Amino acid sequence: MLAALSLCVSACLPGPAPTAPASAGPISGPTAVPSPSPSPLVSPLASPAPSPTAAPTPSPSALPTASPSVAPAGVQAGCPATAATNPVAAGQTALHVATTNWSGYVARSSKAFSCIEGTWTLPKLTCPTSGSTSLSIWVGFDGEQGPSRATLEQIGTNSDCAGGRARTFAWFEILPRDRFERELDLELSAGDRIEASIEFVGRSYHLVIEDLTTGAVVDTLERSPNSRRLTAEWIVEAPTVGCPDACQVAALLRFSPISFSQAMAVLAGRTGPIADGRWTRVRLDLESRSGLVKARAGTLSKDGTTFSVVWHHR
Repeated sequence: MLAALSLCVSACLPGPAPTAPASAGPISGPTAVPSPSPSPLVSPLASPAPSPTAAPTPSPSALPTASPSVAPAGVQAGCPATAATNPVAAGQTALHVATTNWSGYVARSSKAFSCIEGTWTLPKLTCPTSGSTSLSIWVGFDGEQGPSRATLEQIGTNSDCAGGRARTFAWFEILPRDRFERELDLELSAGDRIEASIEFVGRSYHLVIEDLTTGAVVDTLERSPNSRRLTAEWIVEAPTVGCPDACQVAALLRFSPISFSQAMAVLAGRTGPIADGRWTRVRLDLESRSGLVKARAGTLSKDGTTFSVVWHHR
């Protein structure tokens, strides 16, 4: 997405994307740029991506507050250690789904997840000399259901290209509360190692994103009423832009392979990898409406916590 565009939240299955804030500060208010879509659009689609949520802009008192760029001692991304770690489910095959805006993995459960985490390296980007492209990388809960049916809690990074130049920033979003994603005060560069997590604590969500390369951390505590947390997502996305008037999936920014690691979730007090046998896992490929593969998620590592997403569009 572009700093001038707005990433609007579109829903149909999984995914969302962020945008540039209008002013500086730890966290900007909603911007004119639509945010990443909350759920992937299953291909082929019979209708265009839905428009962003009509939820009003949060009042100043409801706006999230970010920690300083270098967080206080003890604040770091990642789920808390649990009594037991669930092993990989041997022989379990992931379901395969084609979408028009997401690539990655989704874990589906009949019980609520309490934490999700994932680590990735910011990829090298290739911006076109003209036009605009966008790329979002994030972890979250509830996205597969879409904001019209449930909620979405997500945190990650976004890169937008315009005029041949790229801009990358960190963001988070709570749907349907937020109309647009909220940018976080975290300086990012290609090659930086990023870790992000969301933990359900009491009746709130603790969202943390950390640049492991620089040591900078930002966190925020948010409410998300009526959340179900029945899906957990590790996603590379082509965000939805142009909302609310002309929502459409952005052209996917060309990127070097993105490798997720430490992709784990906590269910019933036990941590497990994406390949944990207590839930169903779904592998998502991002394809055009005509079936052209644009981004493909690879198979999981033996420990079930690592996979790569590769740009395929030619």
